[in-house]
Amino acid sequence: MANGLFSTRNKKSLRDGLQDNAQAVEDQIADLRDEIAALARVLANDATSGASSIRKKARAVKADVSDAAHDLKGRAETDIRDMIAAGEELLADFQDRYRDSGRKARKAVQDNPLTTLGIAAAAGFVLAALLRR
Repeated sequence: MANGLFSTRNKKSLRDGLQDNAQAVEDQIADLRDEIAALARVLANDATSGASSIRKKARAVKADVSDAAHDLKGRAETDIRDMIAAGEELLADFQDRYRDSGRKARKAVQDNPLTTLGIAAAAGFVLAALLRR
């Protein structure tokens, strides 16, 4: 009965086959671990080089923004100086006109005192009539 269904020889060959299969699976797992480790190294290298590239681009963008901000500041300062100069010119023009108007009014009063007095009296009457209503 050594050749039966549960014979020792079949058990031994079954055990040897299982051990061979288990060893093959362990070898495949070890190979997979090695491949995963290699993939992780490749990904880490890619991430490092990508981060380095991003840092370089960020530095370049920062430099461009800094240059643009400096140029904008320079243009703004120039525009403000121009506006202040234009405002000062306008103010000087108004002051000259005010002085000229004052001189003309004083000259008109000195040259025609009675006419000036009559115009002032007429303006007073008209103003009083308007205010009564």
